Amino acid sequence: MFKHIMLPIDRHLPPEVRKAADVAAQVAKWQGAKITLVSVTGAHMGESSETEAEIDKDLAEFTEQLAAESGSDVSMRKIHSVDVAAEVDSDLTRAAEEIGADLVIVGTHAPRITDYIFSSHAGYLAKHASMSVFVVR
Repeated sequence: MFKHIMLPIDRHLPPEVRKAADVAAQVAKWQGAKITLVSVTGAHMGESSETEAEIDKDLAEFTEQLAAESGSDVSMRKIHSVDVAAEVDSDLTRAAEEIGADLVIVGTHAPRITDYIFSSHAGYLAKHASMSVFVVR
C-alpha cells in the first residue's frame, strides 16, 4: 500500500516528532516501506552556537536509530531555508513531491488559539499535499 514515507523532523526532536517517528517506524515495518527524513533548517536569531557538523551528527544518529527500529532503508534530506518560518510548509510539500513519497507522517501539537487563524505545519500538509498525510498528535 505505501512504499515511501516522508517524516518531517525538527532537529530538536520534540515529543511530537519522536511520537511520529515511532509511528513511521511501525508503518514502514508493516508495509515494507522506506523512510526519508526531511529537515528544513536555517539560521535563527538567538539560536545556540551548534555547528553544522554537530547538527548533521545528531540527524545521522537519529536516522540510524530509526533504521534499526523499522528495519527499513532510512535516508535524510536536509533543506536549507533563508526564512524557515515563512517557507517550511511549502518546502515540506515540495520535498514530498520531489522524493516521490506516497505517505507523509507528521507530528503535531494540540490545537492552540492561533491554529484557528493559521494552520499548523501538519494542517498545511494535510490540506495541500497530493499524497496521504497521517497526522500524529
